[in-house]
Amino acid sequence: MSDEFEAALLYFVAPRLQLSGYAYEPARREDDELFGFRKTLENDLQVVIQFQRQADPAIDRFTVNVLRLQADETQPRSYGGAQVRAARLSYVLWFVYGLRDYAASDYWWTAADSAQREAALLDVAMKIERYGIPWIEAVDAPRPWEMPVSRADEFGEAVQAVMAREMEQLGYRLERQSLAGDLPYCYFSKTLSDGIYALIELQAIYSLDPEEFNFDVRMQQRAEGDPLAFDGNYGHWRSISLAQLAWETRGGAPLDRLSVSDVKTLFWHYRNRAELDAQLIDALRQIKQIGCAWVEQATESKMIQ
Repeated sequence: MSDEFEAALLYFVAPRLQLSGYAYEPARREDDELFGFRKTLENDLQVVIQFQRQADPAIDRFTVNVLRLQADETQPRSYGGAQVRAARLSYVLWFVYGLRDYAASDYWWTAADSAQREAALLDVAMKIERYGIPWIEAVDAPRPWEMPVSRADEFGEAVQAVMAREMEQLGYRLERQSLAGDLPYCYFSKTLSDGIYALIELQAIYSLDPEEFNFDVRMQQRAEGDPLAFDGNYGHWRSISLAQLAWETRGGAPLDRLSVSDVKTLFWHYRNRAELDAQLIDALRQIKQIGCAWVEQATESKMIQ
């Protein structure tokens, strides 16, 4: 069926994309799963429209990725800056254009026969022409699923306002570092009696939904006070997610039995400042109840590597 899928791409999609300057490149086909159309831009850039198919002998199931790359790349080495970017077409529809034509932001088209395949490919071709190509070719295209700097600053301000005083009473001082893009990274540090540092980090989580943000709390016990220093060896310190610790304390099933969607529900979610403050208060409560005892304990009975 993979050959039938490629033939259908060439018949229904290729002529329409050719009008926008995109040519099908058979060399981009990989293991009957990836099929690529390419266009060369100025400034040593290229755009690739990539059909990603899941192998199934009975049904076609595919999605579309749009990628803006350096001319000599097959996949982007970095998504930073205005020139290089990549996204699912369905993400662009949901979060750039606000369209809800499909049931999920990570959408896969399905077709059980040739008629359904034709309809799906024609639908995709129209969406690529109308939305995908204008977005991926624009230098200053919006990326609303990435946390705006203003919201990252809000997160840092909320951590300061809600948690700093009570954490100081527990012996932890608030520290801040700057990540790439000038994003603040907040954590609390305490020096234990043996010179080891107990670190409690507030980690804003990358979100594809511009209307909801998430965070987790990471706890480390290590010999140095910089939580971002990493030499590749996890065995040098104890570390655990507060969300994971709370889940295990409640007797939840092992995390390796949970789906990605289930794991995401363990984090703290918020949409506005009031909800963020409330979630930080809840996280603070759990830090006091179970977090401090775990990160400050001298034994290694709960080593997470």
